[in-house]
Amino acid sequence: MSLKNISPRLFILIFIQIGLTFYMFLNGLTILIGGDSSHLQFLNYYNQEKITNYPSYYDNLFILMAILQILSASALLFSLIKNEIIKSNTICILRWGIFFAIVSNAIYGFMVRLLSNHVASANMYFFVGLLYFFLLIVEKKKKNLPTFSIVNTFPIYFVLFYTMGFPAWQKLINPDEIMNKYVLLFKNSFLSKLPGGIEPFIYFIGFIELLVPVVLIFSLIKGEFLLKKVPRYLTLALFVTTCTFIFLCFGLSVISVYQGATSLIFYSIFTLLIYAYIESISNNVLEEKIKNN
Repeated sequence: MSLKNISPRLFILIFIQIGLTFYMFLNGLTILIGGDSSHLQFLNYYNQEKITNYPSYYDNLFILMAILQILSASALLFSLIKNEIIKSNTICILRWGIFFAIVSNAIYGFMVRLLSNHVASANMYFFVGLLYFFLLIVEKKKKNLPTFSIVNTFPIYFVLFYTMGFPAWQKLINPDEIMNKYVLLFKNSFLSKLPGGIEPFIYFIGFIELLVPVVLIFSLIKGEFLLKKVPRYLTLALFVTTCTFIFLCFGLSVISVYQGATSLIFYSIFTLLIYAYIESISNNVLEEKIKNN
């Protein structure tokens, strides 16, 4: 295939792949050889209140994350050498490169989420959504691809579980840590004038957030991760997640916290990107069923 026959979209995909290769390799190498100071630097990205220590089990998570990033970079580089996007009929190596990148960023998001570094956690959520969208675009380029490995949807379960489950636990199980903060935040809004004040609103949000992990467990029990049927419960979890973000956006917009409200709109949009990938999988499942029948 000559260069003049390569579309601009292919050039963009290739350069994104090159950039992602360098990004994953350098980050993975830094985490692997950098030590505690480097780890703290990663955990404090975007953090206004800098942390000075972290749980001991994070060291193992850092090692796992670094290995996944180096594996991702290696797969992406090998895919570039093989010129999979342009010449190959399959993109097996590229798929695994993107998948390892997704998992490593999901783990990173989990770590900063538990440390209440909300901005870093949000950015990792957005990054995961974009990587799934990148995977979707790459897969659309190839026709009649076999269904990806059954592990491909697990990062979605993991990210949704801690993104919704951790704040639900804070609101419903351990409200003493956060309730006063919310009461002060909304004390001058009409929400504080509602029956019962702001507390019922916070508990309601916590209940909605808790629904997501519960639905995800049903999805796992139903075996939707096997990709042998339309993942209805997983889709429902994505829908409830989006609704929760919009409810929270409404609350922050009422008190003019525009930065937080904008971030929640971003959350909703990137959840849509994840759903777009799930919808693509669902359509492939339906097409395979029609062919088999």
